[in-house]
Amino acid sequence: MLIKKLHTFFSNTLFLFLICMPIPGWSIALLTESFELHIPWINYQNQTYAAVLKTEAGNTQAFQLLTTTGRESVDQRNMPASADNNLNIHIPLVSYQGELYRATMNADGNGYFQLTDAQPAHLADGRGTILSVMHRETRTAGQIRGNYPFAILAGVKMRFDVAVYTITYQTLDAFGNITSASGVVGVPVGIQTGAPLLSFQHGTVIHRDHAPSVNPAETGADIALFLMGSSGYLTLVPDYLGFGASGGLHPFMHAKTLAWSVIDLIRAVQSLASENHYPLNNQLFLAGYSEGGFATMAAQREIETFHADEFTITASAPMGGAYDLSGTMLQQLLSGDPLPRPFYFPYLLIAYNAIYGFSDDITRLLNAELAGEALALFDGQHDSDTINVALPTLSRDLLTADFLAVLESNIFHPVKAALENNDVYRWKPVSPMRLYHCAGDDRVPYANATIAHDFFIAIGADVSLQTLFLNSHTDCAIPALLSGKAWFDSVADLP
Repeated sequence: MLIKKLHTFFSNTLFLFLICMPIPGWSIALLTESFELHIPWINYQNQTYAAVLKTEAGNTQAFQLLTTTGRESVDQRNMPASADNNLNIHIPLVSYQGELYRATMNADGNGYFQLTDAQPAHLADGRGTILSVMHRETRTAGQIRGNYPFAILAGVKMRFDVAVYTITYQTLDAFGNITSASGVVGVPVGIQTGAPLLSFQHGTVIHRDHAPSVNPAETGADIALFLMGSSGYLTLVPDYLGFGASGGLHPFMHAKTLAWSVIDLIRAVQSLASENHYPLNNQLFLAGYSEGGFATMAAQREIETFHADEFTITASAPMGGAYDLSGTMLQQLLSGDPLPRPFYFPYLLIAYNAIYGFSDDITRLLNAELAGEALALFDGQHDSDTINVALPTLSRDLLTADFLAVLESNIFHPVKAALENNDVYRWKPVSPMRLYHCAGDDRVPYANATIAHDFFIAIGADVSLQTLFLNSHTDCAIPALLSGKAWFDSVADLP
């Protein structure tokens, strides 16, 4: 049947890496694993609508139109789906299981829409191209030992001086267009044999001045750069989109752009090393904490799905990440308990709305009395502590009653579809992965790690979970990083 063939085709996305000329930006339609389809904008007879369609039980070959909602005019950044007078619909971008496609649906005259064509989306070329490199500082091994005495107590051997550089490079935005990004690179000085490459993904930031390329200490990026670098790893830390050389709002917890920013920085650093005759040994390690743990898992999935001919991951260590957005993290929001960090969901909601086009007016989702204030605070000039003080801690005070009721129900909503599309654990890792998470994590529940781990084990992946026994998400970061480093050291060919 067509839908079964389509499901197989959607899952077999080996061709997604194929690239072509840049395409205009647009909002992304969402297809769930139960085949509910949300199209944020459709132009039909000079009017603009949002639409929800779903396959009908017993008739899996066609979608039925469930709802249409009039929308305001689409701004010039967006290219909506279009429907001709015969109700044949062209969808420029649709996300299914987090992957991007273009699709065509044709009305069959009986009230259904047949999904007649689906192809991997075309992405821009030029990824990983270096735009600039600037030396920031060099610290001696002695200075590094003096800066991080806790590492000496943990047995970390800091042997090399480390030169740190800021690098700008090309990657993709959420819609597959080429864009600029930046990061920092810590280079061990004076090594004679090849160094392993390690990409460290940092935790959540909002203030632009807290990006690793601006202030590495704000995210713990300095610990990765200097401790790992002085141990012999060539270490890189991406800023992520929305920070450093990249403008606009950070696409918070958006799996694709996080993965792309990691992969393309790895490419840029490999090119830099080659151009400067810097020896690498072909080992690649991935690690990250909090949002960085999520980004690490997303990057491993992206590499092993689409770039296995280019990269082989030696080991991966996602730490303290929210891998289960549509389950564990949504339940945290809906629990009725005070939210430990109330800024998380508005941050995600605003970022996802810019990508998936849920609403013309965010106040229809956020409490109208605070929506304007919340939007204003996510301007890159306020930190998370400042925003948290301004937000209520209960979800019933943070969201509109109607939106909260829909999230609590089994009713389809595109926000729930977006969360599902950005879950990062439903796949089979190839390279060894070790999850690190504190059992008492007060911000990102431990269940994120157990659910991901149990899923991976059930499908036979080489994944383990190391549980740390601390009750603070913040306090868990350094012990997790040191534990992950010890594991990496046991398999790394260090100079």
